[in-house]
Amino acid sequence: MSAVHAIDRLRGMPAVRTDEELIAEVLAGQTAAFAELASRYREKVERLCARFFSDRELVRDLAQESIIRSFAGLSGYRADMPFLGWLRAIVANVCYDELRRRQRRPEELVADFTVAEHLWVQLVNETTPEEIVEAAEQRREAHDLAHQLLDSLRPEDRMVMVLKESEDLSVGEIARIMGWSEAKVKIRAFRARQMLRKQAERMLTVKRGRAAR
Repeated sequence: MSAVHAIDRLRGMPAVRTDEELIAEVLAGQTAAFAELASRYREKVERLCARFFSDRELVRDLAQESIIRSFAGLSGYRADMPFLGWLRAIVANVCYDELRRRQRRPEELVADFTVAEHLWVQLVNETTPEEIVEAAEQRREAHDLAHQLLDSLRPEDRMVMVLKESEDLSVGEIARIMGWSEAKVKIRAFRARQMLRKQAERMLTVKRGRAAR
């Protein structure tokens, strides 16, 4: 028994089981233990999904799919990495699959752009691509605008941009999650920044053209 568990028992408190203990119980056939494990990380899973998609219903669906996949693949978990890191890889790939399924054309992005003009001009003219990603987690108008811009990226580029800037993952970590080489991750990161700026400027030109009519 660990010192933490012993202290909890002396205090009359239920011992807080570690991730590894819960996983061992699930793999031993006590599948109810997975509910505690899933509850422990559901909020983090939903937060990561929300960095890729703004639709709350879709975020919940993707989070649930990620949790189901993690349960189905739990036998493949290896304790040489934190469970959260293993789970993050599953969530990232679920979101990647969805991004590829619903990839939009840049023309569609311009057509349905509805964010207030002054917010758009400020975001495009005064922020870096990294700050655009960060804006997706702030107030609603900037969140919607940033997601519109991120929608213009190829799924691979968007994965790298979000994992690097929002999750603060290293090139090596992203490469392991996506099953890519580090060189590919670096190239995608460069392309994502270039394309995000180019698309932002393109959309601003369209908006100014409409305003001049």
